[in-house]
Amino acid sequence: MIDTREGLINALHIASELEHGLMLQYLFAAFTLKKHQAEGLTPSQQELARVWEGRVLSVAREEMAHLGTVFNLLTAIGGAPRLERPNFPQPAKSYYPFPFTLTRYSDETLYRFIRFELPKGEKPPSLPVLTAEFVGPIEPDPVEFDYIGELYGQIRAAFSSMSEETLFIGPKFAQDSEEWSRRMRILRVVDRASANAAIDFIVLEGEGAPGNRKGSHYDTFLDLRAQLATTNFDPAKAVVPNPRTRSHRESPYPATLLENPDAIRVAQLFNETYRATLLMLGQLYGYGGESFGERTALRNAARQIMTMAVRPLAEILTGLPAGKDHKGLLAGPTFELHGGLQLSNQPEARWSILTERLGLITKAATDLAGLNSRIGLVAQNVGLINGNLQRARAAEERL
Repeated sequence: MIDTREGLINALHIASELEHGLMLQYLFAAFTLKKHQAEGLTPSQQELARVWEGRVLSVAREEMAHLGTVFNLLTAIGGAPRLERPNFPQPAKSYYPFPFTLTRYSDETLYRFIRFELPKGEKPPSLPVLTAEFVGPIEPDPVEFDYIGELYGQIRAAFSSMSEETLFIGPKFAQDSEEWSRRMRILRVVDRASANAAIDFIVLEGEGAPGNRKGSHYDTFLDLRAQLATTNFDPAKAVVPNPRTRSHRESPYPATLLENPDAIRVAQLFNETYRATLLMLGQLYGYGGESFGERTALRNAARQIMTMAVRPLAEILTGLPAGKDHKGLLAGPTFELHGGLQLSNQPEARWSILTERLGLITKAATDLAGLNSRIGLVAQNVGLINGNLQRARAAEERL
């Protein structure tokens, strides 16, 4: 039972790690789908793979909205956003009640996604024929929660039982309540009613309502798995499971160490770009005195870097060989974190660290532009994003 502010903050930190981790696994699977007829697709298969990619990316986008809404729940009760998480892979029971692992789009991967979003009491679909790319048990022993909905049920119960007058101490103006796009909105939390509405929004979009799962993440993955079962082609590239550039102490589990020097360099660039994105989100949601104009610039920058840098670098990686010991297999985005993501409590230092990081990414991407013309475009894009942030900060200083 959650009955203290500290306990509720801890539960919301777990929820933010879950939403973050789910989003990355969905993105990885989407990025592994083939795109071109040169990869062995017929025109009809090419179109089908395009549709599947769009549907999985749509779910990942909604997980981003869930993450932002969890951050608003944290802010409302005086907590701070948590963007850290253990590196992949994580077998069931090490951190979560189900395995967190980066694997290419397949029946096994879709089954695992269905398990993530499975409503309590709903019968799981038939098991896949497990392959070497699947990691970890699918039905773990009971832990603190076995279903995402159970965790949010405990969080909702805490918001409903604790004193509303003393619980909501966070600054209301510090929350992100703008619509990021037509397909992504983040709910504002200012009291018990809006907190419960935000939790219901997350759960219903993931699981659906009892008796009506249509349009939920659970329903989407069930449908995608059923469609895949009716085809006779492999829609995904031969991307290695759980790629990484180095070992990680908190994840001593089997993974794929990249060996191709070009893949390693692009993966390192990807990781720095991903980390910069997290710094933007941390600064946006962890209010440190930023003005409305600065917060708008941060929101725009985060949205742009995801589309204009993170995604193209991930797609480039899935076209590079993993290395000599992985013959015929391809690399992929590693989503590695090296150390903590601690924001400075000094606003000026926050801006300096973020813009310095973006400058280093721009230079690194420029140096790697010879590998792929799209990396040159990434360098230009990150440079433009950095310039926009610096201008927003300078405009505020002139006021």
